[in-house]
Amino acid sequence: MTYPRPNNREPSALRPLSATLSPLHHTDGSASLQCGNTHVMVGVYGPIAPRVSQREWMDGAVVSVVFSKGIMTAGVGGGAGGVSSDVGNGRDDVADGGRKPLAAPLPSGGGASERELENFLVDALSSCIMLERYPRCVIQVVIQILQADGSVLGTALNCAVLALMDAGVAMTGLPVACTCLVVEWRNKCQQQQQQQYEDDLQVNERSIWIDPNAEEESAEGHSVVVLVAEASGGAATTGSPSEPLLISSFTYGAPMSMQGLLQCVENVRQCNVATVAFMRMAVEQKVQQEVVTLWS
Repeated sequence: MTYPRPNNREPSALRPLSATLSPLHHTDGSASLQCGNTHVMVGVYGPIAPRVSQREWMDGAVVSVVFSKGIMTAGVGGGAGGVSSDVGNGRDDVADGGRKPLAAPLPSGGGASERELENFLVDALSSCIMLERYPRCVIQVVIQILQADGSVLGTALNCAVLALMDAGVAMTGLPVACTCLVVEWRNKCQQQQQQQYEDDLQVNERSIWIDPNAEEESAEGHSVVVLVAEASGGAATTGSPSEPLLISSFTYGAPMSMQGLLQCVENVRQCNVATVAFMRMAVEQKVQQEVVTLWS
């Protein structure tokens, strides 16, 4: 059974995507990604030598992810290209000593701390970066949430991947995040029906909503899972759906059955194909604009 979403969007429909590559100056790579009303900007610094020698790893690079407490703004002239207009004007305040208030709250994570969210992103990104190519180096990923309207954690990871591509960091594949919201049948029943089936999740029907917004995520009794899959192989090269290679997952909200999780994995395929196609379009448009600028 499929339940209508509050905004009448199809269960498997993504919100409009918009991206700009290289919107920041004084970074090795940067990206700005909008997914509906959720807006995230990421700056990548490195690979560089760490300031503290204890952070070195002689066999490869160390990935560091932090949520910026300052406001990152685009330099004058904007980025080098993208699928959207340039983001703002001003100066890069990432490394500035004076911090401004956080533009938007951190992504909701069911009570997870900021460090736990950062570790989740580090594990997902490290699994696809060729760390052995950058021994004794640090790759720092700074994430700024400009506007939060649902699916923030997944949007932040996809924006970080775009920024790493812009920085030219060698990767074995593209980790693509997809946020799924699970609406269990027991949450839509009347009170007596809910009491009857609350201990029998096997017979519950469910609906999977892709890319939920803040209103949908805040509904009581829903489960939210962020699935990160490596988009290498068929989905990345031929554009056809293939078996997703799951890297990690982050789940919060109401308890979810194993059947619900497996159903989310099945819905990730089409989401990954659309996201990878959008990333490819963003990179191609930046390269085309750079070629025109070079020979003009």
